[in-house]
Amino acid sequence: MSNSIINNTFEGPNPETLKMVKEWRALYEAITQGKGRPLNHWEITALLEIYGLRDIDAREQYGLESLFALAKMLTEFIEDYKYEVKTYELEAPPSKVKRITLNYFAGMAFALPMLIQVFFTLVIGYGLWSSLDLDVRTATAIAVGTFAALVVTGGPAQAIGRKGLFYIKMEEYNLAHKISGKLFRIFIVQIIIVGILIYLMNFVFDLIPKDMMLYLIVYYFLLAFLFTTLAIFYMMELYGTIALYILVGVVLVYFFHILFFHLGIILSQVLSLLITDVIVFVDAFRRIRKLKEKSREKEGDAEPRLSLLFYSLNPYMIYGTLYFLFLIMDRILAWSATPFQPYFIWFNVRDEIGLDWALIVLILLIGMSEVIIYEFMYRVNVDITKHRYDETRIFNKIYQRFFLKYNIIFFVISFFVIIFVYFAIFLLAKYTDWDFLDVFMVAPTPFIYLFAAISYAFLSNALTNILFFFSYSRYKAVVKGIAVAVVVNIIVGLILSRLLGYEYAVFGLLTGSILFWGFVIHFGNRFFKNLDYYYYSAY
Repeated sequence: MSNSIINNTFEGPNPETLKMVKEWRALYEAITQGKGRPLNHWEITALLEIYGLRDIDAREQYGLESLFALAKMLTEFIEDYKYEVKTYELEAPPSKVKRITLNYFAGMAFALPMLIQVFFTLVIGYGLWSSLDLDVRTATAIAVGTFAALVVTGGPAQAIGRKGLFYIKMEEYNLAHKISGKLFRIFIVQIIIVGILIYLMNFVFDLIPKDMMLYLIVYYFLLAFLFTTLAIFYMMELYGTIALYILVGVVLVYFFHILFFHLGIILSQVLSLLITDVIVFVDAFRRIRKLKEKSREKEGDAEPRLSLLFYSLNPYMIYGTLYFLFLIMDRILAWSATPFQPYFIWFNVRDEIGLDWALIVLILLIGMSEVIIYEFMYRVNVDITKHRYDETRIFNKIYQRFFLKYNIIFFVISFFVIIFVYFAIFLLAKYTDWDFLDVFMVAPTPFIYLFAAISYAFLSNALTNILFFFSYSRYKAVVKGIAVAVVVNIIVGLILSRLLGYEYAVFGLLTGSILFWGFVIHFGNRFFKNLDYYYYSAY
């Protein structure tokens, strides 16, 4: 090793000098381990910063005035080592047709719980928390309780899923166990507080009768607890397990309501929800405990401060809350638009059936999200290694074309899905004896279906694009876009439903979806134009 810098720093070799050189060498080995040969002192400075050192550490621990001075000193060791050159062999993926098929059904598994609930409600008349046979008064209370549960748990579900999955992917299982458990407890308290506030607000302003409020509160608590607990399974990407539990819940309703006890639909659903909540909670608790058992000794267990934890999760919690608020807003506006109704909001069967019908389109399109994001992540991780630092424009151009191509394909497929779902119901209603299908063809349900389905096509496309941004920790445009979409949904839906009729509230959903899509596409163009920057600056 050259001793020029050492000789210039110290008058001669002595025990103190040798000790310091030994410390420098140990530091150099630590910061370059597995990193390859540094090019110069600038790269070594970056490695020192990544290692967590500061100027004060350079002075107090290593006897030099700054990290830059320490880095220049460490350049003396560059020639002393043979650096391991790592090569990575990527596992060959399945054929394109096979992987698209597999990923489509994997994406569908994510939406399968919603499909089960909608399917059983439309086909046999009831699901785990909905029924077409209820009187309007009771249906209104249960629907509002369901809406409240969705909005209140939308943010917590995003927070638990986001942070827990992050630690699992990093193989920090102990932190995944501790943080998900802590967030779950905090959000359960939040659910209780919101429930109490809803009850007190009705007590003070007397918005609905006590019996309706009882239904609302019971379904709110049971569903909010269920949705928050299921977030643990979303965190672990156990979509099939979630679908299974929703199916078990529906089977329990059938068991209590039809098969054995012939209980009323309300009591059957409440009992089924209670049992499902207990089963899901026990299984979730078991799985979280297994995360702790899976942890290794070398893992860290220092939790982030609660304030910093919520600061990092706040955008995702806001997005989750606003997203579900956006989804239910047109229903609230439509159900409150009819004059001379008993209460400020009143369940509208025609509107609900039209929107549930359109949800089938959303569910079928969600599967495409998994296909597209998988193709992107597979290709980008390969292509990034094939392009030099001065070929970023070529690299970005490839993915700008990818972005444009897949969006066009998405909307072409959306058009055919919307037509397919409409004619599937139309033909079944016309050529079968299934009486329950006749209600789909009664105006204005087909009108609501058509514009809601178009809305969900724009929304599902936007949700797919959002996955790109969230994968690289870019969320500001998404939060801003969904916030504006909610406001536009309210304004347009409120005006049109009051001037033209309740069915025109769906145009608030349509306008908001298109606007949200526009926000996402605008940021997407900028994102893919500078993909190299977003790729390397993600974390």
